[in-house]
Amino acid sequence: MPDVRRNEELESPVPPSVPVDVAASHFEAARERVRSLLATLPTPLGPDEIPNGHVRQHLTDAASTASDGLDEARTARTELVALRELRSAREHARYAAAGWSVADRGRTDAPFREEHSQTVLAAREAMQAHEYVGTDPVRAALVHARIETALQRANETDGRPRADSELLAVAEWGERAESAQAYLDDARHLGSQFEAALPDDSGTLEPVLTAGAQTLLAAVRDRREDLPPEGTAGDRTPGRMVLEDLRWEAENGTSGLSEAIGPASAVVDATGRLARFRALERMETRREAGELARPTDAAAVRDIRRTARDALTAALESSAPRELVRTVLVDAGYEVMSADRYLSEHRGEVSASALDRSVAGYWHATALARAAPPAARQAVQALQSD
Repeated sequence: MPDVRRNEELESPVPPSVPVDVAASHFEAARERVRSLLATLPTPLGPDEIPNGHVRQHLTDAASTASDGLDEARTARTELVALRELRSAREHARYAAAGWSVADRGRTDAPFREEHSQTVLAAREAMQAHEYVGTDPVRAALVHARIETALQRANETDGRPRADSELLAVAEWGERAESAQAYLDDARHLGSQFEAALPDDSGTLEPVLTAGAQTLLAAVRDRREDLPPEGTAGDRTPGRMVLEDLRWEAENGTSGLSEAIGPASAVVDATGRLARFRALERMETRREAGELARPTDAAAVRDIRRTARDALTAALESSAPRELVRTVLVDAGYEVMSADRYLSEHRGEVSASALDRSVAGYWHATALARAAPPAARQAVQALQSD
């Protein structure tokens, strides 16, 4: 399988995206924030500045990761991935800068804790004031789901730092404060960009999203009740692995709207779970037809892999709402990436069973990709039922 790249080069075939244009000024503000934080560090950071080698390595690694994140954001395949890379870069840069401020100026965690508390408060206020504006319920669900998730992450209040030194504990508080602010910044920007692109007379779609979410979640509950009994324990063939993984993903998740972050996230999550129920049905049918036997040669594995990647492409080109389908295909793409990673660990002749995890991943991706378009169409129908 020489066409499978090595681990360090692997990436998901389908990166996540959001149907909103991110302003160049927002990206530049995030880059400048990273650069300004890194500029507070002495270069290089040596033993004269931080005598403790363990602590120094943590700060050096964080600064290096932040710098690499700037490059990763420039080459990101979607704007949403670029936002993620810059957010991570901000977090690592603040970690390093906050840690250095302890050694340089004797700062404590107090100002960072206060900063974090203020950002959490602002995020809670933003969640309460959030309006589900829009004209197209599908596009609105996708955008508002991203905003809901970002606001939830900005609102998170973790426990005590995990660091084993006072300096690194302060660094963690700096990272935590920066992370919350970065999520809040992104949520606000996505919301303002989305609203700016709407007609002036656009109203709220919250009732539509709520009704659609309730319809989809009811369908999820019905599907869950109709699941057949689980298979025999101890069966670790590739086919059984896929069935167990899909079943777990379909069963576990939000059961009602009150458990969801918000109605938009409920719509997107329920769509993904319905796709998994469909994928599970597809795999059960294949199992009953005897189509899930372990492949015995490399040519068969290569065909299974090619089929998975072709299924991703076909789903993206289907007539179903592409961006909604994409939310499911992102996970299917990760299955392919993971399967490629397992496969790339082998060279030369190996036993057929050594590739079980890769084969299971490709089958998983194929079933999920083929289930994505009909699940997306079901979601559209639920959103348009009024």
